[in-house]
Amino acid sequence: MSDIYLEVNLHNLYYNLSKIKEQLSNDTMIMAVVKGNAYGHGSVEIAKALSGDVNYFGVGLLDEGVELRKNGLELPIFLMGPTEEFDIVYENNITMSICSLNQLRKLIDWTENNKKTIKFHLKVETGMNRFGIDYDQLEEVKSLCEKATCAILEGVYSHFATTYKNNRSYVLGQKEKFDKYITFFNQHYNGLIYHICNSENTIDYKEAHYNMVRLGNALYGPCNSKKRIGLKKIADIRAKIIYSKSIKAGEHIGYGNSYKSKQDKTIGIVPMGFYCGMGLIKKPIGSKFGSVIIYYLKEIYRYLFRNKTVIFYKGKPLEILGRPNMQYTIVDITGLDDPDEIMVEIKISPIFVKENIKRTYISEVKS
Repeated sequence: MSDIYLEVNLHNLYYNLSKIKEQLSNDTMIMAVVKGNAYGHGSVEIAKALSGDVNYFGVGLLDEGVELRKNGLELPIFLMGPTEEFDIVYENNITMSICSLNQLRKLIDWTENNKKTIKFHLKVETGMNRFGIDYDQLEEVKSLCEKATCAILEGVYSHFATTYKNNRSYVLGQKEKFDKYITFFNQHYNGLIYHICNSENTIDYKEAHYNMVRLGNALYGPCNSKKRIGLKKIADIRAKIIYSKSIKAGEHIGYGNSYKSKQDKTIGIVPMGFYCGMGLIKKPIGSKFGSVIIYYLKEIYRYLFRNKTVIFYKGKPLEILGRPNMQYTIVDITGLDDPDEIMVEIKISPIFVKENIKRTYISEVKS
């Protein structure tokens, strides 16, 4: 067995999907978002596991969609990020996102010149202010689409900038804008797919489901929704203590002599460091006062308690001694039997776990 691996519990994945489906109408389609290597869980295996229970896969990069196709996934794949590599999109039967008039013109020109059909969803601006067509551009969109014979409008979508839990009025305002777009398109098209909900708003805001929702982090564990539906974490990082030794009171440990032992200890080395997220914390971007205060409170907590609850052995927290290195972390294993056989559990987000670390997949129920 590998010295370190990410164990993904597919039973919990299916459980989470079933709990989310309880919030949906029977005719609501599901896009399973597997971008970022399925949030670190392994996009191909997660997609294979979900392929019989969802309607669409969502990816952020064209390469991610190509990888799914190369591994035999046949469900529709929606590329959420912009691209002009239309030949690769066509060859892999990927549905595009179009977020500007210029991009739409280029897609139409390519498909008409090559007599090849590509489906797309139009991204419309409702308040995220990242990608999207503005409402006053819709007549030109309509005019371009009417002339196109090979670029097929399949859907219209947008993206909530926040959650119903954290800023209800802003979410309501975005929905109102999205409804205005829908009214326009319903006057000119039939059977379009409409979607705006991410995981949190799928759980908290049923009125915004339309006929498809996009599920990302809720598939993989508890998310930041106001309503709690009992979602379960689906992955654990497990690692072997690859080396152990005894040290005396007064000895230093780690770079910069960052830890000085007050007593005799047995220490163990875990083959995982800050390269895979050990000891990292999200830092607020911008100057929003509340976010900055929360960040520094967490930093004070981390300083006082020294990350004591990141690495566990049989449910017992192991203290991290000194600072995590790039690929190794030193922990206190004093009093534990047979250090050479110890497997620890590491509680960090799988999204930090590099792809060179093995993923294993289990389907059984675990307590």
